[in-house]
Amino acid sequence: MQLSDRIKMAHTIEIESAIRRKLALKISWYDVHGENHTEQYSIDEGSKIEF
Repeated sequence: MQLSDRIKMAHTIEIESAIRRKLALKISWYDVHGENHTEQYSIDEGSKIEF
């Protein structure tokens, strides 16, 4: 699944770090069964994110 899709489903988006032109995000969301999931993403400088 694309990062932009995860962001649209997210209930929490945390910035873990912003080091050396990279942004580390932790995204949490609930699935259709109400279970919580969390995944980490790394974004390079110049990348665009759609909310």
